[in-house]
Amino acid sequence: MISSLTLHGTVRNFLRQLQVRFEQEFAANDRLKWLASISITLLYTAFVLYIAGQAGEARNELNLAREQLSQIRAQALETRWPDRATQAQALISDLEKRFWSGSTPGLAEAGFERWIRQTFDQHGVQVRQVQLTRGPILENGLGAQKPTLSSVQQIRAKVISPLDEIALVRFLNDAASHKSWLVVEQLIVRPGRNPRLEMDLATFFRTPQPNP
Repeated sequence: MISSLTLHGTVRNFLRQLQVRFEQEFAANDRLKWLASISITLLYTAFVLYIAGQAGEARNELNLAREQLSQIRAQALETRWPDRATQAQALISDLEKRFWSGSTPGLAEAGFERWIRQTFDQHGVQVRQVQLTRGPILENGLGAQKPTLSSVQQIRAKVISPLDEIALVRFLNDAASHKSWLVVEQLIVRPGRNPRLEMDLATFFRTPQPNP
């Protein structure tokens, strides 16, 4: 027991001596004071920046939550859904009017070809060839899943005619202003002694549904 008390006393005396020596050296060493002051300042600054960053992140999350809550409240208070449904139905009806007209697919193809030839002709160009193809816009059985689109077909016309730049521009203007959808899928100009143009023009036709 005596040896243990003596050992503890010796350790305490040694630690006290180290403390007294450090305090004396610290008091006499201005450079050590300066380094200690800078270290404390840096640690304090880092702590303040960390706290500020955490607070800023929490503030941003709070603002985002407030914006989302405002949007949800606005949607919950929205009472114009029936009006929007009416507007959407009116838009659908207007779009359906832009299908190429024809009581049968064959008549629709004939009308499309006739319009192409007559439009070029009125601008002074005689079309050499109009080759028509027709097919559904939905393939691989997808139309069975969407009966509304299964009756829609695309009519393509490959047009070959002599090249007349002015007539071509006027024809494209007529196509753009036509009441039906007309899409220029490809336009190739082949120069030479007898320049010509090759154009792939498409429209959409919907098979008339029988009245129930």
